[in-house]
Amino acid sequence: MSDEIKLLHTPAGIPVITESISHSHSASAAVYFGTGSRDETDKKAGIAHLLEHMMFKGTPRRSSKDIAEEIEAAGGEHNGYTTYEVTCYHISSLDETFRSSVDILSDMVKNPLLKQSDLDTERNVVIQEIRMMENDPDDYIHTLFSQTIWGEHPLGRSEAGFVETVKALNAEDLQDFFTTNYRPPRMTVVATGSIDEEAIVDWAATNFDDLTAGKEKERQPPVPQAQFMVYPKKDPQAYVCMGFPALKSADPARPAQRLLSAIFGAGMSSRLFQEIREKTGMVYEIYASGTAYTDCGTLDVLFNTDVKKQEEIIRLVAAEIKKLKEEGLRDGELARAKHLMKGAYVRRFESSEARMIRLGESYMATGKVSTIDELLEKMDAVTEEDIARLAEELLVRSKLSIAVHAPEKESKKAVKNLADLDF
Repeated sequence: MSDEIKLLHTPAGIPVITESISHSHSASAAVYFGTGSRDETDKKAGIAHLLEHMMFKGTPRRSSKDIAEEIEAAGGEHNGYTTYEVTCYHISSLDETFRSSVDILSDMVKNPLLKQSDLDTERNVVIQEIRMMENDPDDYIHTLFSQTIWGEHPLGRSEAGFVETVKALNAEDLQDFFTTNYRPPRMTVVATGSIDEEAIVDWAATNFDDLTAGKEKERQPPVPQAQFMVYPKKDPQAYVCMGFPALKSADPARPAQRLLSAIFGAGMSSRLFQEIREKTGMVYEIYASGTAYTDCGTLDVLFNTDVKKQEEIIRLVAAEIKKLKEEGLRDGELARAKHLMKGAYVRRFESSEARMIRLGESYMATGKVSTIDELLEKMDAVTEEDIARLAEELLVRSKLSIAVHAPEKESKKAVKNLADLDF
């Protein structure tokens, strides 16, 4: 571990991750909780995300307006987000006003009002967010694919839950979820930028060491479902996600999976872009991506096209998979993918806020922290043999799932025809 990134602990054992950036004039801090939408019951789906919204509605010391005004007066901004496995609250400001900024952050995450009157208002905001997502097929196809591959498991639904379940939640439900889950040991503090490491640890200890410890959660891993599903919509554009079960966050082969995904479908030089977008013109966008959780993951290909062309595109993707597995990599292909991914990493982590989120998410997923140089070194160490082995292991026809969001009649016919798909 470098001198800049440190994993410290408060006297009560709360992890505190710091990265001092000497040339920075800003500072960022976050409080992570190891609780997300996969930890909800079916009846209370969406409670983690709704609670995240409610945490900004004020404390006994500050109204929501006070919080906004104080943060902006400090030259900063605050936000939060909920994923399947974590919830994060973060704040960034000028280094000279950072002390007051973190005071606001600790007040918010420890002392929310969670009033029913605020819930009645904020619930409508969340419902609009859910409906916006469902009406955006580029976004919604990700949720539909999760539903296809993970089935009835909590990973198979949107992090935001459903309109019906969100409508049924009350302030008592939120308070119970908050009291149960926003506790050590599922709690981590992260700070980056122009910071005083000892001051950060003292702040975390003063504000959070008195919290009663909660119980460790036992998560059940999902069982992947290899199936082709059609989710009907009216307009003639088809949105398709093809994917496979893949590696979990802490798997040492994750750098190889990232490079496999990049070679196959990241950037304009990737195989999918060149062979399908450029040569056929039947798609505007086609790319490969992946998700990773503490106990599972996926490797996906996404595209949209005219509903009449979806079967043909799926077969072209399958042909590229077969070619990759049978012929291996082309000259210079791995080197280009490494430079592409390394460049993206370096550019992405220029700000203190981006570095903070990288550290927080990495630690919550793997229990480890690493420097950007260490990440790049792991990527450099990947060989063509590693890529070939992983392609054989992951890109297996019997493990393929496909979600299609498109007109029902044409799509069901296409899915039926794909029974002979082979690679």
